[in-house]
Amino acid sequence: METAFRVGGIVEPPYFVGREEDLGTLFEGLSDLSQSYLLLAPRRFGKSSLLRNLKLRLDERKDLLVPSVNCLEMTSYADFHRATVTALLTEFERKRRVKGLLEALRVSMKDKVLAAARHIEEIGGSVGDLGKAYLRFREAEIDEPALLREAFRFFRAFAREKKIKIVFLLDEFQETASFNGALFRLLKKEMDENPRVRYLFSGSSIRMLSSIFLRQEAPLYLMVSRRLMGALDEATVCTFVSQRLAAADLHITREAALLTYTLTGGIPFYVQKLGFLAWQRAASGKLDSIDQGVVRSAFSDMLRELESEFEARWIGRLAPLQRQIVKALAFLGSSSITDVAQEMGVRRTDISSSLRRLRDSMVVGVDNGQYSLVDVVFAAWMAQM
Repeated sequence: METAFRVGGIVEPPYFVGREEDLGTLFEGLSDLSQSYLLLAPRRFGKSSLLRNLKLRLDERKDLLVPSVNCLEMTSYADFHRATVTALLTEFERKRRVKGLLEALRVSMKDKVLAAARHIEEIGGSVGDLGKAYLRFREAEIDEPALLREAFRFFRAFAREKKIKIVFLLDEFQETASFNGALFRLLKKEMDENPRVRYLFSGSSIRMLSSIFLRQEAPLYLMVSRRLMGALDEATVCTFVSQRLAAADLHITREAALLTYTLTGGIPFYVQKLGFLAWQRAASGKLDSIDQGVVRSAFSDMLRELESEFEARWIGRLAPLQRQIVKALAFLGSSSITDVAQEMGVRRTDISSSLRRLRDSMVVGVDNGQYSLVDVVFAAWMAQM
C-alpha cells in the first residue's frame, strides 16, 4: 500500500504536484536545445524534485542525454571536471545500455602508464582522447584550467561523435561562484558555439547567482532565461492533501485542508510533513476524519520536531542584526522596512544592507515594498520564542 505522504527526499507523482507550468516551460526550451535556463528557488520548495521530474520527461527523447550534477561540494575545477564527465558517461552507458567507458577512464588514471596507454588506444574516439589527456596530467602537476578546457572539449566531441544532444542539470550552481571565473568564460564560449549542449543552472541564492548571470561585466550576463519557483497555490494544496488522505481512507474537512495551506504557506516539504503528522494523529486516535483541531495539533508536533533544526539555522546562518530583523518580521508579518526599523528601534539605513542580504539568500521575500519571511513555518516558530 502506498503511503499517504512522502516527507523529505525527491518525489515523483502522485506526491509531486502543481509544477506543470514550470515543467512545461523548461521542457519546451530544453528538449529542442533552444536555450539554457537559470532556476531559482528557496530551500524546501521542491527544486530537486522538479529537476528529477524534468529529467524523466526529457529522458523520453532518445537522442538526448540529461546528466545531473550537484555542485554543492565542489571546491575546484578538478571537481567540476570529474563530476560532469562522470555524469555524462554514466547517462550514456545507462541509456545506450553499454559499459566500459567509465572503466576506461579509471584505467587511464590508476593503471601503469604503458598499460593504460594501450587500453586507451583500444577505446579510441573522444573517450580515448580524454584518457590521453589524463595520462598527460599524470606526468606533470595538474593544470586545473587545462583540465576544465578538456572537459568542454570532450562534451563537444562526444556529442558530435555519438550524434546526441546533451542537457546538463547543474544544481546548487552558486557554489561555483567562489571559483576564479575561468569556468564562466568557458561556459559562455560553449553556449555561444556548441549547439548540441545546453544547461539548466539552479540554486537557492539570489546574490550568488546574480553575480554569475546578472552583472553586466559577467561573462554569462543575460545568457540564460530565468525562472523563479514559487510555493504551491491554495487549490493545489487542498486537492493534494484531500486526495492523499482519501488514499488512506481518511476524510479531511474543507476548513482543515485550507488550514494546512495557511500554516505551510504552500511549501511542498511542509505540506508533506504536516499531512503525514495529521494522518499519524488520525491513525493513533482511530479517527475517520481530520478537522482543524487535528491539523493544529499536528502543526504543534511539527514545530517541536523541527526545533533543533530551526535553532541551528537561527544561530549558525544569521548574523546578530539579521536575527533581530527576522524576529521583527516574525512578530509583524508582512511589513515595510520602516515598520521593521520602528519595531527594532533603529533607523531604516541601519538595517537596509542586512535586509538586502537576507533577501539575496532567500530568507526574506519582498512584494510591493512589503517584506516577509519566506519560510512561514520558521516564522511561526520564531513568533512563539
